[in-house]
Amino acid sequence: MQANDVVERVLAHPKYQELTRRRGRASVGYFVLMLVVYAGFILTLAYWPEVFAQPIGAGFTMSVGVLAAVLVAVSAVVMIAAFVHLSNKHFDPLIAAIVRDVK
Repeated sequence: MQANDVVERVLAHPKYQELTRRRGRASVGYFVLMLVVYAGFILTLAYWPEVFAQPIGAGFTMSVGVLAAVLVAVSAVVMIAAFVHLSNKHFDPLIAAIVRDVK
């Protein structure tokens, strides 16, 4: 079997079409969500910096900006973990089925 034949069979496989569609939608969704989180942080920092300078509450020394930065970093880690879970649960079985069918 030629490499070109394998590539053509994979590209024509219906599960490959489903995989690219679902993975593309998931990637765009995660990108937009992270863009909103990060852009919100940066735009707040640029146009409303006094918010980040305030302490998180009476008697606290940590500022809102430090807390917001930590939350941005944590949200990135959570989103990465969610995408890995999605990939392992939904995308990997599709890939396995494609490989099994093409062989």
